[in-house]
Amino acid sequence: MEYTINKALLKEGQELYLEIFEAEFRQFVYKELKNFPNLAVTPVWQVKERGEKFIIIEHNASFDINGSFALVGKLEQHIKNRCKLSFDECSLFLKINIRETENSMEKPTEQEFNPTTAKDDGLPTFLPQTPRFRFEQIILPDETRKRILNDLNTIRHQDLIYNTWGFSEVDSKPKSILNFYGPPGTGKTMCAHAIANYLEKPLLALNYSEIESKFVGDAAKNLKKAFDTATQLNAVMFFDEADSFLGKRIENVSHGSDQALNSLRSQMLILLEEFEGVVLFATNLVTNFDKAFESRILDHIKLDLPNKEARAEIIEKMIPAKLPVDHPFSKSEYLEASELIEGFAGREIKGAILSMLLNKASQETDNLIFTFCDLKDALIKKKEQLELLKKEESEKRKEKIVKRLQEKMEEDAAVEEEKNKRRIKSKFKTKKR
Repeated sequence: MEYTINKALLKEGQELYLEIFEAEFRQFVYKELKNFPNLAVTPVWQVKERGEKFIIIEHNASFDINGSFALVGKLEQHIKNRCKLSFDECSLFLKINIRETENSMEKPTEQEFNPTTAKDDGLPTFLPQTPRFRFEQIILPDETRKRILNDLNTIRHQDLIYNTWGFSEVDSKPKSILNFYGPPGTGKTMCAHAIANYLEKPLLALNYSEIESKFVGDAAKNLKKAFDTATQLNAVMFFDEADSFLGKRIENVSHGSDQALNSLRSQMLILLEEFEGVVLFATNLVTNFDKAFESRILDHIKLDLPNKEARAEIIEKMIPAKLPVDHPFSKSEYLEASELIEGFAGREIKGAILSMLLNKASQETDNLIFTFCDLKDALIKKKEQLELLKKEESEKRKEKIVKRLQEKMEEDAAVEEEKNKRRIKSKFKTKKR
């Protein structure tokens, strides 16, 4: 197999981490080969050479010609999807040699498989991604930005501080864990990507649903595998929904799920203690954190909702440079638009602007021009949608509260009725005696 990468894409941050790509590609191959029973053996795919622009992967299988074309088509489609670019745009070309090699009929041994990619251990596969954002793309208060960069400098110079200068005698374990907290949509995930980009590492993004398992004990195994993957590929780990991982241990365990969650949190403590890389957490709350985790976190960084000036900057940054507008929007206009959306996070602003673009594109006419009124209308419409959504959520909460109160009243009435029956039964027995 051979593929080339358009070098121009590297300048735009579209680089592929070859080791990650290859690991994922091999995993995909092993999965797809199950659909091709006409293969003589299960092929072993391994990197034989990696040049500046390409890699060559050889296999030891004998292919049926029809099956091979079908497989190649699937592999090409996988690469297109993986790159999130068109085949031509990425200048990516895939070729597989169908000829039979000398050892084609020999069944590969287990040692020839990479245990983290090829061997099916029944656990999910975790693959890092190329960071999508840089700090230059994120609107943050100067104080918050400076605080994050100071923490990153501390992490970057850990070897100098702890080993060369001997601070390990005072603090045996350097802290490389940051926790971002604040309302949804305030940029916690973007900061995680920016940090990985700043440290020039891939990002392994995880959430509780990916680690959780319906099988008791497997969640802890999944977590261990995620940390092993991050260690192997030198990736920054990012846990969203950190409350689930870092919450206080359940003292009165009444279900197997409670015990499994306690086990997962204990495993997280152990792995954080052993892991030498960078770990990032994101949560909406920090009040429920276990104290054992607090001692391991370098810094808690709060990301607040943007103020008027920050919202104006976000709007300006999210207006595409190529957008055909009737006139360049001024700073005062961006501030005027910002006043319409008090309480908006960056996520809501992005959604409003995307809706504006989709609405205009649906008109399907030539020479479409965007006006400042289009921008204001999109922001106002988005605000109305959010207010309606909040109203519906509030009504649903009220319904749940009323329903719960009714259920409680019914439960209390049933308990009282049962007590009355017992009293009557007791009196009857007494009279009978």
